[in-house]
Amino acid sequence: MTDATGVPTTAVAPATVGPVRLELPALTGMSRIARITGTAVAAMAGFTMDEIDDINVMISEVMVALLEHGAWSDIEVTFDVGDGRFTVRGSADIEDFDLDDPDLALCRTVLAAVSTSHGIEGTSVRADIWASLQQQKP
Repeated sequence: MTDATGVPTTAVAPATVGPVRLELPALTGMSRIARITGTAVAAMAGFTMDEIDDINVMISEVMVALLEHGAWSDIEVTFDVGDGRFTVRGSADIEDFDLDDPDLALCRTVLAAVSTSHGIEGTSVRADIWASLQQQKP
């Protein structure tokens, strides 16, 4: 048996992984670091390659939305797996966060297509975007 990255495994995937937390500078290249980390967490938990592809899209959408709408402050990203559900949550300081912004509507559409559940929330000073994917049973 191999995991999603092709590495041979002999043990059953852990039911819980994380939380794994990153604090990333508000730079577009940091999305790659978030995706690599999220992929590793999902692979450890036994998600399939198709599920990991969806997880990568979820992570990209969270990061892009926070980069576009944040105040260029650090972005906090958390990955967590429990009960067969992978969750990515990103948050950042903001200056002005319009929940009805057309870019966020597109983000919601993409997240709805690749996640089991998602949310975009904000206050006058902080934005929080999350998405979860329930692992398919074999």
